[in-house]
Amino acid sequence: MSDSLLHIDSTELVTHLKELTTALTAVHGDLYWLAMQSPDATEKPTVPAAGLTVDMLAELKSAVDDMRLLLWQYIETASEVDPQRMKEGLEMQRLHHVTKFLQLLRKRLVPSADEQPVSFIERINAAVKERLGEKAA
Repeated sequence: MSDSLLHIDSTELVTHLKELTTALTAVHGDLYWLAMQSPDATEKPTVPAAGLTVDMLAELKSAVDDMRLLLWQYIETASEVDPQRMKEGLEMQRLHHVTKFLQLLRKRLVPSADEQPVSFIERINAAVKERLGEKAA
């Protein structure tokens, strides 16, 4: 192979990784809410889950697992080079994950225009009661 084929443009790689991260985050949200839907036995699901096959999901899982292992190797190497910077970066990622989760919940629990606004906690309680019925009371 020529050197030009082995050389990877780092700017292009960074752009690709950002796009991939955005796409995976969107797929995560879609799959999460698809799994949370419990269609009534008399109605068809609103999201066409029939297109999802076990093979497709297993292939995606395998690709994500392979990438995850490689990324952990990169993270371990970076933590040996600059442990303080890596610790700060991991703490920021944890905060980012918690924030994303809360935003995902907030989007799901936003009241319609004709409802009175309620607190975030009241919306979570209402959603839990709606899902579990009177058992949650």
